[in-house]
Parts: sequence; C-alpha cells; structure tokens
Amino acid sequence: MGYMKGQGATEYLVLLAVVLIIALVSIALLGFFPGLASDAKITQSQSYWRGEARPFAIIENAVSGTTGTFVLQNVDASGSLAMNLGVGGGYNTTSVTFAPGEIRTISVGSVVPSAGAAGTMYDLNVTIDYTSPNGIAMKQFGGKNIIGKYS
Repeated sequence: MGYMKGQGATEYLVLLAVVLIIALVSIALLGFFPGLASDAKITQSQSYWRGEARPFAIIENAVSGTTGTFVLQNVDASGSLAMNLGVGGGYNTTSVTFAPGEIRTISVGSVVPSAGAAGTMYDLNVTIDYTSPNGIAMKQFGGKNIIGKYS
C-alpha cells in the first residue's frame, strides 16, 4: 500500500502537462497563421457594411494605388437620397443621387496618402454626407472601418 500514496499526485501532474502542451500548441498555431486574423477583420467589415449600415450599404470596395472604388446601395425605402462619400483622406465632390434600392459605383481619389503593396491591408474610416428626401442634411458614420487588401 505504501506505493499508492504518490499515484494521485503523479496523475495530476501528467494531466496538467498534457493540458499545457495542448494550450501551447494552440497558441503556436494561431501565431503562425497571422493571415487568419486579417481575413476575419475583412469579413467583419464587409458583413457590417453590407447588412447593418443604413441608409447606404457598401457592397464592394477596392483600393488600387491611392484611388478607391466603392459600390454603394441605397437601402432606405423612403425616397431618393443625394450623397457625397468620404473615405480615408479622400472625398468625392460630385453629389450622387440614389433612388430607393439603386446601386452605383463611386470612385474616390486620394483615399490613402501613398499606394500600398498588393496584398497588404488598408483600414479606412467612412463618412457619408447625404440629404434626406425631406431636404435635411445628415451624416452616416460607419460603426466599423472599411477594411480590405490592396489590389
């Protein structure tokens, strides 16, 4: 019976070692795949701008050089909205009018100060100035920035 005294402590230490090894392997795997974190941010940004943003949704976005191209949709059913889009450091100066549900492509120059390398990430704030059907000037700020990879 004297040999059984240390068995519980030994089993505890072995189980603790296994748990620690599994935790270390998990942390190492997450650290070796940093692209997963950036892809998750892009997915969250796209999900917000496609589904939650009102009255304008950004369906697609791309930045090439310092110019951004954005596909917007008026998701408000109350009437036509005239808007100007500000992204990063750029702003389109020509007002664009959207009918309810209408989709348009807008290019904005100088959204970033200098062109990023293809495949690197951009993270840009968005401001949309628009006029409601009643003629009231309003602003739409994004709850999330527009995030993507340079093309």
